[in-house]
Amino acid sequence: MTKKFISDLKINEQVDSYFVLRNKNLRLTKYDKPYLQLSFTDKTGKIEGRLWENAEEFNETVESGDVVRVKAAVDKFREERQLKVDFMEKADERAFRYEDMVRVAENRGEIYGKVLSYLESLKNPWIRSLADEFTRDDKLMTMFKDGVGGKSWHNAYIGGLMEHTYDVMFIVDQMCGLYPEADRDTAIFGAFIHDIGKVHELDPKKMEYTVEGGLLGHIAIGYRILSEKIAQVKDFPEALRLRLEHIILSHHGEYEQQSPVLPKTIEATIVYQTDELVSQANAIKEIQRSQTEEGKVWSNFVSIKNRKYYIKTPEEEGWATGGEQGE
Repeated sequence: MTKKFISDLKINEQVDSYFVLRNKNLRLTKYDKPYLQLSFTDKTGKIEGRLWENAEEFNETVESGDVVRVKAAVDKFREERQLKVDFMEKADERAFRYEDMVRVAENRGEIYGKVLSYLESLKNPWIRSLADEFTRDDKLMTMFKDGVGGKSWHNAYIGGLMEHTYDVMFIVDQMCGLYPEADRDTAIFGAFIHDIGKVHELDPKKMEYTVEGGLLGHIAIGYRILSEKIAQVKDFPEALRLRLEHIILSHHGEYEQQSPVLPKTIEATIVYQTDELVSQANAIKEIQRSQTEEGKVWSNFVSIKNRKYYIKTPEEEGWATGGEQGE
């Protein structure tokens, strides 16, 4: 069977293909009839679905994270594509290619090399020794390279964690050039470790929270990983330990964003603001990438940000550099 990608689905089309079942919820209509609210993904995007007949039976046969064979019609609901599912079953692993199901960041080896270059540029002997403890941990670094940056909002693909980390390190480096009052080594290493807890928080294949991630969250997990690594460095300064721990604990910036503490050093403030900037910009880029249907001006409603995003490009508007004049 030829794989049909989500990005290519057209309204009124009949589909028989394989997708990852990201979420399923058994609900009731206003007439108390059960139905399944579904969400599917592949490497090209995401689409919602509904299964109206025999919902309880199908609910027992598949789980979130499974690759499933889906037979459906592509409908239109509130101006968006949606799958009206007639049949769904867990797929035989021999029937699909895993690389078609999940998106993977390109050039992961190149990105990791850039991360290592930043760590190798550190001059503080204790931070450099601490960085070596991280990079010598092959299991941790493999999980770091394969990790996802988030479940759905930003960098939500294999390699996304490392890609996001590098982007934060890059901008933090620029900020330290503008603000020499900040200790560059502390800020750069803080950028490297700020999301390290995500290696255990999210399962990159299922794109779901692990039990540990659901119970503790990546901030607490990252704090633990850092503490374990610091214990391996002889005579590590107490004041420096506190500064690095503070960066992890404060990098969400606000209590409302589940940050245990607020940023209270210049290095922690730079990491927090950079993390916020990079994650938001990546999320909007992904919205533009996945929703650039012909003629579409606004994105789907983004509940986490309480808005739609304007997604027409400068090229579409005719004023971008290199574009045709007078269009």
